[in-house]
Amino acid sequence: MLTLLTVILSAYIRLAEVGIGCENWPQCYAQLDSGTEKKGITVLTHSGRDMAYYGARVAHRYIASILGVFILIIFIVALRKGKEHATSVLIPTAIFAVTVFLSVLGYYTPTRINPLITMGNLLGGMTLLGLLWWLLRREMQGADVLPGFASLRPLAALALGLVVLQIVLGGWSSANYASASCPGLIRCEGGMLRAEYIADAFNPLRSIALDERGQVVRSESLAVLSMAHRLFALLTAGYLAWLVRRLRPVSALKGTVISLSLFSIGQVAVGISTVWFDMPLTLLTLHNCMAAGLLLGCINLLHRLVPPAGSRPPG
Repeated sequence: MLTLLTVILSAYIRLAEVGIGCENWPQCYAQLDSGTEKKGITVLTHSGRDMAYYGARVAHRYIASILGVFILIIFIVALRKGKEHATSVLIPTAIFAVTVFLSVLGYYTPTRINPLITMGNLLGGMTLLGLLWWLLRREMQGADVLPGFASLRPLAALALGLVVLQIVLGGWSSANYASASCPGLIRCEGGMLRAEYIADAFNPLRSIALDERGQVVRSESLAVLSMAHRLFALLTAGYLAWLVRRLRPVSALKGTVISLSLFSIGQVAVGISTVWFDMPLTLLTLHNCMAAGLLLGCINLLHRLVPPAGSRPPG
C-alpha cells in the first residue's frame, strides 16, 4: 500500500508540475525552468515551502522514507531466513536494489528535461510495486495457486508483457511531453508516417529542446508517440477481453477475471475521457492508478497459474 501511494503521488506531482490540467491548455503545458529544479531533499527544508505542490511533495517524501525502512527490514529478514521462504532471496534482493536505485535517482537527478530520468522513476516505481505484490502473494500461507492449467501460463505471461509494454509506451509519451500532440482521439498535429519521425520518437537518447520561454518545443514526431500509445492500448484491451473470456469457465479464477475486466474497461474509459476533456489532472492521475491495477491483476493471474519452484507437477 505504501508503494502504491508513492507511485500515485509521484505521478500526480510529475504531471502537475509540467502543466497537466493548467487553465490555458495546451499553451501552458510543458513549461520547464531547469534553474529552479532542486534536489528532492530540499522539500523538507525551510526554503522548500515555496515549492509548488508542497503538501503532495512532503507526503511523498515521508511515505517513501517509511517504505524504504520496511523494504530494508524485508531484505534483512530474507537474508537471515534464506530458503525457508516460498520465494528465493533474489526477489527481496531485487526489491532492495530497485529501492536504492530510485533513492539515488530521485536525489541526484530531479530534472524533467531528460526523458530517461523520468522513465527511470516511473518504471522503477512500477517495478517495485510489481515485485512487492509478487512477494506478498507467494509468501501467503496456503497461497491459492491452481494445479494444472499449464496451457494458460503463456497466455497470462503475454498479458503481463502487453501491459508492461503499454506502461512503457505511456511513460515514454509522458516523459517526452507528447500529451498535447493529439488533441483528438484519432487526430494529431502534423504527419506521423515519415520514417524520421518514427526513428526520433522511439530514440531512447532523444533530447528535449526548450524555447526562449523555457517551454518544450513540440516536434512533429511526438504525435507518433501519442498515437502509438493509444493504438497499443486498443490492442492490449482487445487481448485482455479475449483472455477474460477464455478464463471465464475456470471458476477458481473468478475474482481475478473480474478484477482484470474492471481495470481494463476502466482504463479504456479513463483514457478516452482524458482526451475528451483536454487532459485534466485528476483523470490523468487516475489513468496511472488504473495502469498499476492492471499490472497487479496480471501478476496475480500469473501467480495463480505458476506453482512455486519445486512443486510443479510433471509435464
